[in-house]
Amino acid sequence: MTLQLRAIAIYSHTGERREVEFELGRLNIVTGASKTGKSALLDIVDFCWGRDECTVAEGEIRRSVKWFAVLFDNDGEGIFIARHNPGPGGRGADHIYFERNIDELPASASHFLQNVTAVALRSHLSQILGIAENLYVPEPGATRVPLSASASQAIFFSLQAQDEIANRRLLFHRQGEQHIPVAIKDTLPYFLGAMEEDYYLKQRRYNEARARLRRLEKDLNELRALTTNATTATEALLQGAKKVGLVEADVFPETTEELRGVLRGASAPREFHYAKTDDAASDLADLEDRRRLIRGQLMELREEHAQFVRLDREATDFTVEARAQEARLASIGLIASEAEGHESCPLCESKLAVAVPSVSQIRESLRHVGQQLTTVSRDRPRLQEHIASLEVQRAELEEQQRTVQRDIATRIADNERLRIEQDLFTEQARVAGRIGYYLENVQAIQEDNGLRLAVARGRAEVAELEKALDPEALNERIATALSLVGRDLTAYAQALQLEHGDNPLRLDRKNLTVVADTDEGALALSQIGSGENWVGYHVAAHLALHRLFRARKRPVPALLMLDQPSQAHYPPDRDAGVISADEDEDQAAVARLYRELYNYCEALGGAMQIIVADHVELLEPWFTDATAQRWRDGIKLVPMSWLRGE
Repeated sequence: MTLQLRAIAIYSHTGERREVEFELGRLNIVTGASKTGKSALLDIVDFCWGRDECTVAEGEIRRSVKWFAVLFDNDGEGIFIARHNPGPGGRGADHIYFERNIDELPASASHFLQNVTAVALRSHLSQILGIAENLYVPEPGATRVPLSASASQAIFFSLQAQDEIANRRLLFHRQGEQHIPVAIKDTLPYFLGAMEEDYYLKQRRYNEARARLRRLEKDLNELRALTTNATTATEALLQGAKKVGLVEADVFPETTEELRGVLRGASAPREFHYAKTDDAASDLADLEDRRRLIRGQLMELREEHAQFVRLDREATDFTVEARAQEARLASIGLIASEAEGHESCPLCESKLAVAVPSVSQIRESLRHVGQQLTTVSRDRPRLQEHIASLEVQRAELEEQQRTVQRDIATRIADNERLRIEQDLFTEQARVAGRIGYYLENVQAIQEDNGLRLAVARGRAEVAELEKALDPEALNERIATALSLVGRDLTAYAQALQLEHGDNPLRLDRKNLTVVADTDEGALALSQIGSGENWVGYHVAAHLALHRLFRARKRPVPALLMLDQPSQAHYPPDRDAGVISADEDEDQAAVARLYRELYNYCEALGGAMQIIVADHVELLEPWFTDATAQRWRDGIKLVPMSWLRGE
């Protein structure tokens, strides 16, 4: 896979096209004055690769261009991607046109219609790069989620924007953005080739094999437990059978066969004979109804009896009182006179202040009291007879009540015995089922020797996959890859005559920086001074990485875009123009840098493409040969005719 860049194009609102073509497998330089659109080339590639945000600078490009486009070359196949310009102030655009097997840039954008989303575009690019299904699982205890390497991370190793290439603290493209450093660290092992292409497949097989082995071992352990004669479970089954009455308490089997025979008998099907209560009258509900009826009748009878007792007592009191009255009136018989007057005393005939009843009136009253006593005396025996009858009825009802209460107590006791009996039968059925299950599985394990073999095979498979996925082995492969990168990094740093370049250099994966191991200690890039060194180490690190990528045929674009690598010597806002290679140290340093880039591509024999946008122009034949575009004297990325208002 040698995905490189054939051309970058822009399409105007009126359908015109402006293209910048590049040669494959070599150094391509776009040189020109400031503010000619050189830096936009890298931003266009980044945006057309599927980045969510368009970073093309605001200005005439945003106003004059309708579509940004790139034409990649993938081993001879043209991959065309066009993306709609979000316009001034816009951040992203959903309109993406994607086409494969295309030979040259489309003449116009008239047929550009959205046929893919940004997510799908990145998926297509991952497929084109040949990124296999992969997944990096962070070390145990890490809080971040596993991450799959894709085209989204591959582009981080191919771009160095103007504000990145001379940054002492950031080594990779977009490293300063949130989550990007973690993504680079986690996917770097895959892109370095430390993770084999089938690593993810092995990891999935390992997870599946472990899950399968756990199930097999669980089944085997359960069956082994069931077949162990003296196990606690077996003893528990026997004790449980005794407890619920399935086995007599004095049964103590001495051999395994005896024990299984006892348990087999305990688990045999049996009939359960429940106690029956055929007398409907003994039903507890009916008994309760009868008791309430008797209690009501008894209360009514007692009330009636009380009323008649009270009437008899009142008759007795009346008789006593009437006889007393009769005795008092009988004294009237002592009066001899029959005088009718009652104003004078009948004894001394003196005049009374208050008149008293006459003798005739008293005698009439005495006669009336005598009649009442006669009536009461006549009716009282019948009253007492009725009271006695009521007492007999009350005694009968009280006896009936006591009988019903005894029946209710008996019924409740019967119900309790029935409940206990049912619970016992239920428990016996449950224990018999457990014993039956045990006996069935004992028979199964005796007949199934394949389970042990399956467990043995599963353990062997897991052990083999663990060896293939050994984290220590992975770390060793990562260390080896980074060692090779460090070796080449040191060589390029020495060729560029960078400070501390004579010390062993290495790529620090943890901190994503370059480190020089000096006698005084490790020096990170941020601790090394000079803009020339910062640019040089960025270039050297990426050249070393891409050399490993190419040697191991890793799925990273064979493309490196550098923007303004001479800025350490010539500020980007000042056009350095044409320079020679030996008039001063700055010229010599810039010449060494470009010569190294040129030789790098030549040494790889077309396997690598480097595109540089800069404002320096060296008076060297090889530099002139590598110059793809020269933007001076009014020549820019956006033609003057496109500018609005002209």
